[in-house]
Amino acid sequence: MSDYSVKYPIGVQTFSKLIEEDYLYIDKTALIYRLISKGNYYFLSRPRRFGKSLLLSTIAAYFEGRKDLFRGLAIEKLEQSWISYPVIMLSLAGYRPTDRNLTAMLDNRFHEFESRYGIVRNTEDPAERFRNIIRGAYEATGSKVVILIDEYDAPMVAHLDNDANREEVRDLLKSIYSNLKDMDMYIKFAMLTGVSRFSRMTIFSGLNNLKDISLLPEWSAICGITESELRNNCRDGISRLAARQHIDYEGALALLKANYDGYHFTEESPDIYNPYSLLNALNDSRIAPYWFQTATPTFLVKYITRQTQSLPRLFREDVPEMMLADIEAYKTTPLALLFQTGYLTIKDYNPRRRSFLLGIPNKEVEESLFMELLSFNMNMEKYSLDKRLWDIRDAFQSGNPNLGLDIIRSFFKGIPGNITANHTEIFFENNLYLLFRLIGIDARTEWWTSDGRIDLLLELPDFVYVMELKLDKSPEEALAQIDSKEYALPWKDDGRKVFKIGINFLSSSRNIDSWIIRS
Repeated sequence: MSDYSVKYPIGVQTFSKLIEEDYLYIDKTALIYRLISKGNYYFLSRPRRFGKSLLLSTIAAYFEGRKDLFRGLAIEKLEQSWISYPVIMLSLAGYRPTDRNLTAMLDNRFHEFESRYGIVRNTEDPAERFRNIIRGAYEATGSKVVILIDEYDAPMVAHLDNDANREEVRDLLKSIYSNLKDMDMYIKFAMLTGVSRFSRMTIFSGLNNLKDISLLPEWSAICGITESELRNNCRDGISRLAARQHIDYEGALALLKANYDGYHFTEESPDIYNPYSLLNALNDSRIAPYWFQTATPTFLVKYITRQTQSLPRLFREDVPEMMLADIEAYKTTPLALLFQTGYLTIKDYNPRRRSFLLGIPNKEVEESLFMELLSFNMNMEKYSLDKRLWDIRDAFQSGNPNLGLDIIRSFFKGIPGNITANHTEIFFENNLYLLFRLIGIDARTEWWTSDGRIDLLLELPDFVYVMELKLDKSPEEALAQIDSKEYALPWKDDGRKVFKIGINFLSSSRNIDSWIIRS
């Protein structure tokens, strides 16, 4: 098979199309068969574009008895009977906040099912119509019904920043989903997927027959692509990427791993690659932020910028397991939201405390999210910001912090006046952290020494920068703290040149006022 003969399923979410048109398929059917054999009601949370729709489409084809589509796959040898069941597959992925009218969207989908099974529409209530569809499909076919709901939470997530709208769609969805328990006698299998894990009290109240497999190790790899799956199925694409990037095969694997790997959805999980970005990279033979470019998390960016804690702590935080089970915890902390949407992932697990250490999964997420945050805070277009970032890098790499700080001061001129609530020392510290991380400099905030904490520490091959930040005070006071606390002492015999920098910000101008540099 030549490098160019592989068809990567970019945007293909229908299993039958993928198989019939000979796209690459990573065989998950052994896991799917085990899932179906062990239970009847499931819920799975995964970030957007992680293969949830394809998973449900594959399950639908299986329950429709389409044995021909599974030829050569693991499930062909596992399943003997291939019985056909009526399948009701409902996707809410197309919902947008501007739509508002969820009832109209459901009306169109329900009409299709009513026509398919010859069901007479005798009510306008969506919950009652869904109930009639389940019963009608059973009566029309004589077989129990399979119900698959994709992106069950899309209308709620779309209104996360509007409590009234969110409550409206929540109540409607809750009335519909309650049928999964009330109509149990007619249901063979049901599965819901989505981004969020809303607490059972908000949308799944009373639906205690739904098994949440989102954090269970057994199903950690049911979506996404593992390292072994990449190596076993994508050799041509990896070789082509290596040739295009002028590196060897293992170098191409390392490049893919750094940018798209690193996801863990349970405490015992193989490394999971983001399938959307990975397949695009193999298809194009280049590295780009494919996943992040598909949607700008505007609400998420705005919410993070309102935080009053240090960003490094926000992006590497220990949280109790219970917090990850409820997206509505975002009202007090964005951690659950960041995890469920794929911007944070599990890095470690403490079984004694039943807590997870969360962190950023890979380079694509870090660079894209940090650029989005800095662009928003500085009120600058990303392309303009990117060009000037490299000027800052060159200045600090050459030991010219004066020039670097002068460029940074021009950045802060763009801070919009309507975010005055964030004009604190931590706001400036966070944006300096974002800026230096984006240009590849090892930046650490609130770095502990024996006698205090360094506000911002930069380590480069030839230079060390120890920075103390003050708000509405003076650079002299900042520098005096560096000296009195001996912040630079650990690097005295390091061999690199050490710069001590005191910086003062003014809340009135929302910018750097002045600085003093000593070496």
